[in-house]
Amino acid sequence: MVPKAILFDLDETLTDRSQSLMKYSYAFLESFDNYLSVTSPEEIYQLLKIADGNGYRSREEVFAQLTEELPWAYKPPETSRINEHWASTFPLCSTAITGMYEVLDNLKSLGIMLGIITNGGSISQNRKIDALGIREYLSTIIISESVNVKKPDEKIFAIALGEINVNASDTWYIGDHPVNDILGSSSAGITPVWIRGIHPWVEGYDKPQYQIDSLNQLLSLMY
Repeated sequence: MVPKAILFDLDETLTDRSQSLMKYSYAFLESFDNYLSVTSPEEIYQLLKIADGNGYRSREEVFAQLTEELPWAYKPPETSRINEHWASTFPLCSTAITGMYEVLDNLKSLGIMLGIITNGGSISQNRKIDALGIREYLSTIIISESVNVKKPDEKIFAIALGEINVNASDTWYIGDHPVNDILGSSSAGITPVWIRGIHPWVEGYDKPQYQIDSLNQLLSLMY
């Protein structure tokens, strides 16, 4: 079955968060090297990855932990300064998941409409999309802050369907989060495709029919 439209989550579906964090660690070290007693971005990355919690911890918690645990040579900068650095720099460090461009090219060549539905701030998520250079592929971009509704609420999926004028039954949604992406899109009547391996499945719910271990496997579901 070839759907008429495929909508994607952004973080950890089209972006590789680990690689993005690694890239950001270099930028962080460059900006705060006068404060730090380390010169290795890998060490910063390891602390940052733990604090980040796959993007599901509040930024306040993340920055408070970094302020406390990073090996500062002197008094650390204000948490607000770290927050500002993250907001301005991390989106620009967004790195594509392996095979993303090839998958998008193939889907586009099949005449499938493509889009993104993502939770997050409008400025940061748009910067990530532009850092990836994929805006030209997309017929719709729905960001929770812009529409005042978040996944897993089915309303955010309905907004995207309305923009592309495609029925839910003719649409797939690709994501890594069992609740926000898979159960949310399913509640809107969209066929979900779960990218396994990032978040564990939630007990009490049936797993979706379509499951993949990497974005590269998406095309194999159609034939």
